[in-house]
Amino acid sequence: MSQPRVWKIVGGGDKGGIVVREGQQLASPALDERLATDSEIEEIKLVGDRLQFRRLNGSGPNEGWISTKITGKALAELVPPKVSAPTSAAGTVSAGIGGDANEEPAWIEESRQKLKMFREGTPVLAPKNTAVRLRTAGLNAILPSFKRLAMAEMKEACKKNLPGHISGLKFPHDAEQLKSFGPEWYTEAFRKFGTLAKDNRVTRVVEVKQLPHSGFDCAGGAGHKAFVTLEFEKPDPNLHTELFAKFPWDFFASPMEEAMRMQMSCYADLDAPELLTYLCCEELFPFRIPKLYFCDINRDTTNFILLLEKIPFGQRGAVKDGRTVERLERRPFELLPVCGKYQDYLLDDPAQIYYCIFREMAHLAAWDHQGRYDAFLQPAVPYTAEQGLQYAPKKPAKMKMKELKQQAVSALISKGEEFATKIAPQIFTAAGKDPAMLKRMKEDLAFMAPHFDDMKAFAGSTSDWLGASHMNLQADNAYFWRDEHGDLDCGIFDWCGFSRCPFVTTFLGCLAGAEADILDAHEEGLMKTFCDEYARYGGPKLDYKEMLLKYRLLWPGYLVDCCQWIERDIYRDWPQEKWPLIKDKYDEKFVGNWHVRCRASALITAFEFWPKRNFRKVMEDWCVEYKQYLTPYVP
Repeated sequence: MSQPRVWKIVGGGDKGGIVVREGQQLASPALDERLATDSEIEEIKLVGDRLQFRRLNGSGPNEGWISTKITGKALAELVPPKVSAPTSAAGTVSAGIGGDANEEPAWIEESRQKLKMFREGTPVLAPKNTAVRLRTAGLNAILPSFKRLAMAEMKEACKKNLPGHISGLKFPHDAEQLKSFGPEWYTEAFRKFGTLAKDNRVTRVVEVKQLPHSGFDCAGGAGHKAFVTLEFEKPDPNLHTELFAKFPWDFFASPMEEAMRMQMSCYADLDAPELLTYLCCEELFPFRIPKLYFCDINRDTTNFILLLEKIPFGQRGAVKDGRTVERLERRPFELLPVCGKYQDYLLDDPAQIYYCIFREMAHLAAWDHQGRYDAFLQPAVPYTAEQGLQYAPKKPAKMKMKELKQQAVSALISKGEEFATKIAPQIFTAAGKDPAMLKRMKEDLAFMAPHFDDMKAFAGSTSDWLGASHMNLQADNAYFWRDEHGDLDCGIFDWCGFSRCPFVTTFLGCLAGAEADILDAHEEGLMKTFCDEYARYGGPKLDYKEMLLKYRLLWPGYLVDCCQWIERDIYRDWPQEKWPLIKDKYDEKFVGNWHVRCRASALITAFEFWPKRNFRKVMEDWCVEYKQYLTPYVP
């Protein structure tokens, strides 16, 4: 979330301060009292040179509007933020309060050198220390096995508050408990994890603010989120007073939360791997991640808690009609604003954000080929294309199976076609809802459907195409900044599902929030960037043209997958009869509904991008050149 900017009044020294007005317009009434020189104010809103403020110190009105400059002369100047966040060797942010405000934090120089090596093409190999870090001997390295609870079992289990299987402590798992457990619990938990010295303690839980799960700034679909503000007895430059908490959906709050709790905690093991990634891999990544303060989970109840540093995102400029219409001046290494999921249209330069993300995905996978994460993911087994086919030979399938796959895909695409042309045509572009295009698309997808699995298997044709991967690296799961040269760097969070896989399969999700025109213009460049950075960080040398082929072969299956969510999520949260109430994809009723926005936005892009490529020809050409990957269908 945004961190308010602070300004200092530098004008009006000979007049007892500067004029404050009631409103934004220069013609609005002036207040009786001036804002004293040297006062510090918090920015509420900046429109051109007009600043709405809240006074922090000094004398004068508590609130109002001022001019930041007049006839070229500054009346107010931005105060540099008190950055006191030196990093560990891993490059994680690891400070929050105290320290010398004039001292440049260590992570800035690390990022500066990293980007310099990027511009110069300098190889960057993984450090040799690959041991998994467990914070104390008292923490368990291995959790009990995942339990797939039935709904009736979950209904009873999630009510319990049992000790965590990592720390052995009982832990808070909702916003009320994050407050009521009190400073004593935070002190014990942080000491247990080695994030708090024994001669220091948490003295007060100042505030717990649960983040919204609906509205324009809704905060994600994997669970509830909150900001936690703490006070420590001894200020320490290695401690944050502002933390971020993630905890489970409330099974009893609503049918939607019940469904999400079952999906995230019971149908698959999604919560624990994220906690273990933060716990065990914090020092191993080639980029920054938020500092871990505490995490735990109980396998019997599926309750969990994750406490990290809060990322101080920059302020977003004014938004109008779904676009950022105000570009704020940012200093080098100042964090850019947060971007919500499927709100990539709010980014100042979406394409450059995607290039930055692709670089980091390449770095992550390349270091895996040097054994960087073997202690966590287990050592990788190298294999050639021939060995891969021998391990998973293509067995003949019945022609009936081929027909069933084609029928299933046709049925799903029909749902998508109906949604785009009859239920919600107002959110689709003309190209994305063109009836002739949709008819051809359904025919082509039915033709390709019997070989979706074959094309997916081809994505990992050799072990060179496998690597450690973030499963959901969209723009909302990273935080970005620019150096003095304007080059982007980033840190990454949300490690649900961190694993080793054919990394091309993660590109589709990564770019799911991109607009079709941007994909069209930069698809090839992104593949080149990945291949170049993968090799520079020590991974195998890959052909970007083959990567592009693998990526395009995955698109048909991805588009069909998008259609399955129409009935499962979209109509559940916004029934068909209510769609006339939504004006367009920027309507607050659309943007403010998490599942509707995410599922429908992916479908909008997929339908608009489809006619920009001849995916059927891509597949037909592949079938000729790589027929050894095809499943044979027999009577």
